[in-house]
Amino acid sequence: MKILMILMGLEIGGAETHVVELSKELKRRGREITVVSSGGVYTAELKAAGIRHVCLPTDSRHPCKMLKAYIGLFNLIKHEKFDVVHAHARIPAFLCSLIRRKLKFDFITTAHWVFKTGPLLNFLTNWGQRTIAVSDDIKRYLNSNYNVLNNHITVTVNGIDTEKFSSANTADNIMKEFQLNPKAKRCVYVSRIDIDRSAVAFLLVNIMEQICEKYPDFELLIVGGGNDFSRLNNAVSACNKRLGRKGVILAGPRVDINNFIACADIFVGVSRAVLEAMAAAKPVIIAGNEGYIGLFDSEKLTVGIETNFCCRGCKISTEEELLKDMLSCLGKTVEQQSAMGEYNRNIINEMYSVKKMADDCERAYLDLLSIDKQRPYDVLISGYYGYKNAGDDSLLYAIINNLTKEKPNIDITVLSANPSETRRTYGVRSVHRFNVFKILHYMRRTKLLISGGGSLLQDVTSTKSLYYYLYVIRCAHKSGMKTMVYASGIGPIKIKKNKDKTAKVLNIVDLITLREPASFDELKQLKVEIPPIYITTDPAFSLEETNTADVDTIFENEGIDKANQYFVVSVRKWEAADKDFNTKLAKLCDYIVENYNLKPLFIPMQANIDFDANSAVARHIQNNYALIKGNYSALQLIKIISNAKLVIGMRLHVLIYAAMASVPILGLSYDPKVDSMLAYLSQKYKQNVTCIDVETMKKYIDEIIANRGQITKILTAAVGDMKEKAQADSKYAVSLLN
Repeated sequence: MKILMILMGLEIGGAETHVVELSKELKRRGREITVVSSGGVYTAELKAAGIRHVCLPTDSRHPCKMLKAYIGLFNLIKHEKFDVVHAHARIPAFLCSLIRRKLKFDFITTAHWVFKTGPLLNFLTNWGQRTIAVSDDIKRYLNSNYNVLNNHITVTVNGIDTEKFSSANTADNIMKEFQLNPKAKRCVYVSRIDIDRSAVAFLLVNIMEQICEKYPDFELLIVGGGNDFSRLNNAVSACNKRLGRKGVILAGPRVDINNFIACADIFVGVSRAVLEAMAAAKPVIIAGNEGYIGLFDSEKLTVGIETNFCCRGCKISTEEELLKDMLSCLGKTVEQQSAMGEYNRNIINEMYSVKKMADDCERAYLDLLSIDKQRPYDVLISGYYGYKNAGDDSLLYAIINNLTKEKPNIDITVLSANPSETRRTYGVRSVHRFNVFKILHYMRRTKLLISGGGSLLQDVTSTKSLYYYLYVIRCAHKSGMKTMVYASGIGPIKIKKNKDKTAKVLNIVDLITLREPASFDELKQLKVEIPPIYITTDPAFSLEETNTADVDTIFENEGIDKANQYFVVSVRKWEAADKDFNTKLAKLCDYIVENYNLKPLFIPMQANIDFDANSAVARHIQNNYALIKGNYSALQLIKIISNAKLVIGMRLHVLIYAAMASVPILGLSYDPKVDSMLAYLSQKYKQNVTCIDVETMKKYIDEIIANRGQITKILTAAVGDMKEKAQADSKYAVSLLN
C-alpha cells in the first residue's frame, strides 16, 4: 500500500510525533510511506527510518505559500498514484479537498485536537471521506461541530514506542549537558511553550520556592519551545534569582525526549508527552491548559481515557492542586513510586501501543478503500422518524446500534421529518422524508433500503402513510437497491385496494423480518409469498441500559418527589375510545392509590401529541399524581419505568419498555399490535379501550400486585429470548450488503 502523509510541520509536538511513529510502524509493515511537511527537527528521524520526506509550505495561510503547496501536492499526487492520502491538520486537509476536485483519490484525515469553530472555518474545513480521531471526545467534537458521521470516524490512540520510552533509558547525557545534581529530586515538564499551552509551565515555576522549602535541591527541567518562550524565560530567571541557584532549567525544543524523561522523579504534562513518561514507568501529574486530572493512578484512568489524557472538561489547573500532588508524590517511598510507574507502563502496553495505533489506522484505510465508487452508501432507512415519538426514536437508535455492531463503519442515511435533529442525535446522514430529489439521489448511490421498524404498513392511521412507505420501497427497487422490510408489524390493512398494492410491493422486496407472529399471519392472508420471511421481534428489545439515564436528576427537573413509590400510566388520543375513558381510567388510578399507596406517574410517549391525552385523564384523579413534561430518550424512559411497580399503557413501546425492565403490564388495547405483543410476551392482562370496565381492571390490578414476583420472572425470561431475536434483523440486513 502506497501512503502519503501530509502535516503542517515536523517540529516538536504531539501530532508530529504521532505521524512519525505511525509512519515508522507502517514502514516496518512493508507500506511505502511518503511524508510531506514544511520540515523540522523530526525530518532526520524519518530519513533514518528510510521514509521519504518532501518539503512544502503546508503550514502557512499566506496565499502565495498555499498556492506553492497546492501545486506541489497536486503534482505529487497526480504522478505518484498513492493508494491513500492522509492529512493530519486543517491546512493540509483543505488543500487536499481542493486537489480532489480535479484528481480522484482516496482521502482520510486525522483529528489530533479540537480547534476553533465558526461558520467560515467550518465551511473551509474538510475531514475527508473517512476520519480518524485520537479520542472519543474528539469524535464527539467532530460529530457535533462538523456533522462528521459517527460511523465514518475511527477512534485510535496516541501510540507510544515502548522500546524507545522505557525504564531502561539512561539520562547520563542530559545530566552532563545541564550539569544536574545527581542527588536532587527532579520534575520534568514537556510541552510546547505557546501562549495557549504554557499555563502549567508558569504554575510550576511559581510553586518552586514552596517545593524547595522541603526539598532544597529540587530541580525543574522544562523542555519545549514556542511563542511564549521569552516570557517564560523571564519568569524562570526571576525564580532562579530568588532561589539563589539554577533550580529551573529551560532546555528549549528537543527531540531526545526519552532521555529527558529518564532523569525525572516525576513528570508533568498532557497528551502524548505524559503517555511517553508513563511508558518509561514514571509517576505522572496530568495537567495542562485544558484542565487538571492530577497525580495519576487507577482512579484517574477513566477520565484520562475519556479526555485522551488532555484534561478537556476537567477542573482548571491551579498552583494549590499542583503543589499538593507534587509534594504527595515526592513524599512517597521509592517502592511506592516504582509501583506507580509500573502501573503506568502496564496501561501503555495494554492500551496505547504503536501497534494498536497502526492497526486502527490500517483498518480505517481498508474501510476507505472498500468504498464502492458506484454505490458508496450502505443503507437508507425509511420509517416514522423525526417526530419526537419515543417509541420510534428507540427503534431508530436500536437499528443504528445493531447495524453498527455487525458492520462497524456502515454508512447510514435516515429519512426524517427533522433531518438536522436526527443527524445531531444519531450521528448519521439524514434527508427530509419528503425531499423527493434528494431521496432519489441517495437511492441511486445506496445499496440497501431498510423499511422499518414499527407498524408502517397499515391503513388504520391513514391510507396516505401506507402509500408513502410502499412508494419508497418501489422507488428503491427501481433504483437498483436491495430492499428489506425490517422488524415490522404488518396491518391491519382493511381496504381491498390497499391490500392488493401492499402485496404487490412486498412481493418484490428481497427479505422481510417481522415483529411478531400475528404479522406473519397477515402476510399469508395478503399472499406475500416470494421473499424470505423471518419472525424476529421489535428492535427496541436490543437496547442496552447505560449510566446516562439519571432518574433522580430527571425527577428533580420535573419537580417530582422521588421518595414516592409509583406506577406508570401512558395513554394516547384515540377517536374510538370509550366515551368515559378519562374518568374510568382516573377511577382505576384512584383505586391503586388508595389500596396500594402508589402514586400515578403519567408519561406521554410522544410528548407533543400525547401530553393532552394524559393530562385529560390526570385531571379527573382525586389524589396526587405526577406528569412528565419533558422529552426524554428511550433509555431514560426505560430507567424511569424500571423503578415503577406496574405500567398501564396504550402505546406499544411503553409496554415494551416495561417488559424490558420486568415491570408487570396492564395493556390498553387500541390496535391489534398491542394484543399481538402482549401475547408474544405471555402477558394476559389487557383491556380494550373501546369499552372500559373499571371493575374488571381493578381485579386485574389486584392479581398483578398479588403475583408480581411470578409475572416479573415470566417477563425476564421472555425478554431474554427477545434480545437474542432482536439481533437477527441486523445480521440479515448486513448479509444483503455482501
